[in-house]
Amino acid sequence: MPAIHETKIHGKKTFPYAVYGGRLPDWLKGYPPHWHDEMEIIHMIKGEMIVTIQSKDYMLGAGDTVLIQPRIVHSIRQDGEKKADYFNILFRLSLLSDKNDMCGEKYIAPIESGENIIPKYLSTEDTLNITISPFIRRLGDIELSGQDGQELLIKAYLYAVMHFICTCAVPESIEEQQIRIMFEKIKNALDYIHNDYSEEITVEKAAALCNFSTSHFSKMFRRIFGISFNKYLINYRLERAAKMLAEENTGVSETAFACGFNNLSYFTRAFKEKYGTTPAHFVPR
Repeated sequence: MPAIHETKIHGKKTFPYAVYGGRLPDWLKGYPPHWHDEMEIIHMIKGEMIVTIQSKDYMLGAGDTVLIQPRIVHSIRQDGEKKADYFNILFRLSLLSDKNDMCGEKYIAPIESGENIIPKYLSTEDTLNITISPFIRRLGDIELSGQDGQELLIKAYLYAVMHFICTCAVPESIEEQQIRIMFEKIKNALDYIHNDYSEEITVEKAAALCNFSTSHFSKMFRRIFGISFNKYLINYRLERAAKMLAEENTGVSETAFACGFNNLSYFTRAFKEKYGTTPAHFVPR
């Protein structure tokens, strides 16, 4: 499900950890910009795809790894017509720390808060990737094979991965700190889109919700997401429309109006530009 703030619980409340297998293209060519409270590890199996983190693109090939800290905006998309197989691991860093835990306070908390920055893209030749990939692949094997009763082993592998990641962590730069602060301030606008995408949405109201002028808000939004507020909104509405057509068997007009498109011709053009086919002929892959 495409989302801005992804609130889905990954794993169980008592063990917030999950592994998902991914493939592009599935019925979508990617996943729109979003963020969540979990840390995410994406590991490529084969093919190529593009992961965007805070508006910077990273081209991933087989064996590459991406590390995404909590509450960092990111997206995934297909590179042209190339296919990609990958899996991603999502887990709450609280799984590895405790309020009275020295390791949690010293190593985990600064990464969760964003005060320490970890590498984002690890190529197959990267020393850190070579070191942690065996643990990552083992985590994928455990979860995707459906084995039960492996919680202690999973935590052991996660601790090993985080140990080596923490050795490469550095204090955030002034620019990274500015982006983190800007993102915290802009969250109200994201919730506005997420909750009201079917209604009339304006950049003026979004800016007001964040206590910014429209011009300053627009500059901040583009800097964080790499696209304009209106482009982001249209993209999100189209993703929702594709999901409705694929899963709810709704008609084109009903889908368009439910996703905030009041002009059916414009909806059809925008949909075709994004998915290469009209809504009426859209078939999930």
